[in-house]
Amino acid sequence: MSIYISTNLYRPEQLKEIFQLLDKIGDPAVGIELFPEWQSEVFCRELAEHMKEFRRYPISLHGPYYCTEHSKPEGTEEYTRAMQYFYQTLELSQRLQSRYIVYHHNNCPVEPTSREEMIRVSMENLTKLRGEAERFHASLVIENAGVLSRGNMLFDEEQFIHMAQSMPENILLDVGHAHANGWDISKVIAKLAHKIIAYHMHNNNGCEDNHNRIHDGTLDFAQLLACYKKHTPRADIVIEYGPQCAQDEDGIVQDVAYIKKAL
Repeated sequence: MSIYISTNLYRPEQLKEIFQLLDKIGDPAVGIELFPEWQSEVFCRELAEHMKEFRRYPISLHGPYYCTEHSKPEGTEEYTRAMQYFYQTLELSQRLQSRYIVYHHNNCPVEPTSREEMIRVSMENLTKLRGEAERFHASLVIENAGVLSRGNMLFDEEQFIHMAQSMPENILLDVGHAHANGWDISKVIAKLAHKIIAYHMHNNNGCEDNHNRIHDGTLDFAQLLACYKKHTPRADIVIEYGPQCAQDEDGIVQDVAYIKKAL
């Protein structure tokens, strides 16, 4: 089991603050999940300026999210941009020897009448990216993306389990998304224990995708970690807080210590 801190915490101009946080955590085994923002010139500049520092840490990569939609077909502007951004992410993965790259089937809202077509197109695009990832010696992992309150949940609980069991890729389970969607997280973990290799850890109010600290919400993290220990004790843990938590460095240090002690 490895622990990563997601740079989802930071606005592009704050990216270098991740190093100050990791210094406070004081454990060289704790790594970084880079959340690429290729749409931002500031992010690209900050990443280039601090590439040497990033190479000092274990790295995983989130796939591109902003201005990125994998459920759009070839020939569309959205498809071209999504593929360009993911190709940049594959190059970054090679440079930083990333453990894996997280894939979202979709980010945009889902209309019931277009759901099946969105799934078909996203699966086709994933197949293309799978081949590209092999060329870069990169691994893709699929995340349960989307929340009901935003109208962008493509797979419900049973559909996600079925999809995950049918795919060659392993799974990153985002517990915040699952909780906001009312999923039985213990059931999902038990059924997909052989596929889950990582988690996004954050809390919320049971409805909105708040990305709060692990004890700031209605998800019982003691119970969740007990389930983790039982079924997936070697899976990675990625702390994926939102920007509202960025200045609470001491709180994040406490959360890392809590997770390490519990596990």
